[in-house]
Amino acid sequence: MDPITVLIVDDHTVAREGLRAMLETDQQVQVVGEAADGLDAIRLATKLNPKVVLMDVRMPRMDGLEATRKIKGELPTTAVIMMTSYDDDALVVDAVQAGAAGYLLKDASRDLLAHTIGAVASGGILVKASLLRKAISSLTSMARPSEAALPERAQVDELTERECAILKLLAEGRTNKEIADSLSLAEVTVKKHVQSIIAKLRASDRTHAAITGLRIGLIK
Repeated sequence: MDPITVLIVDDHTVAREGLRAMLETDQQVQVVGEAADGLDAIRLATKLNPKVVLMDVRMPRMDGLEATRKIKGELPTTAVIMMTSYDDDALVVDAVQAGAAGYLLKDASRDLLAHTIGAVASGGILVKASLLRKAISSLTSMARPSEAALPERAQVDELTERECAILKLLAEGRTNKEIADSLSLAEVTVKKHVQSIIAKLRASDRTHAAITGLRIGLIK
């Protein structure tokens, strides 16, 4: 199995070096670059196409939230983990709305960091379910998107009963493994269903798919 490529983004050199040192002991992870602010993060992410970005929140020139929005716009399959010193529910909601798939405090253990990287790289979302739901609900309460941004009715009707059940669990922040365990399916089967859901709903990622499902009434 190829290692998970990671881009580290933090304006403090010591923080970047610490994360690199932690990750270099993990043979399943490969650090491919470092950036000191949001603008450099976008440039390097576009160039290196990492599987995961570890993103600081507060940085000069461009903060982590804006950089995450732009990276997800350019590279929808790249997963972003927001890393911060602030345990703030409102910030978690903002991070999810920006497109982050995970949220960690900077004092997280090596094992938790490795677990989170592995989970988001395989399509999971590691955010408290209640906060994920709050973020999605907040987004759905915003102005309705243009009809061009929504999937065709035929595409929506193509969702199978199983896919609708999986979509509901996506909106609860479940990982592929958690969904597989809940529905007594193989994890690889769930992954294929998630890919199909994303394609049918014309979504950029699983969070976007959940938001679309809420907007068009597939999830109550």
